Amino acid sequence: MVLSRSRLLYIGTVLVSGIVLGYVARLNPEWQQTAVPPAAWPFAVSLILDLAIGQLATQGKAEPLTMGDRFVAVIGAGLIVTAMIALG
Repeated sequence: MVLSRSRLLYIGTVLVSGIVLGYVARLNPEWQQTAVPPAAWPFAVSLILDLAIGQLATQGKAEPLTMGDRFVAVIGAGLIVTAMIALG
């Protein structure tokens, strides 16, 4: 299965956001006690990118995302955040 550029960009960006969010959460331990745990923060990044790519897909400029793309990106980023907090 070949991934399109938009799908690779989405997955890569969400995974990198997991690294950034994990680093920020590790530097600010008080943020780890918020109502929404840091492992769920990549959902917000995913939502913004998903909406943008969805608009491009309706215009025929990008390939639509699949549920597998979303699953790999969000769960992967959540695991990265969790690992960074646990190991920090």
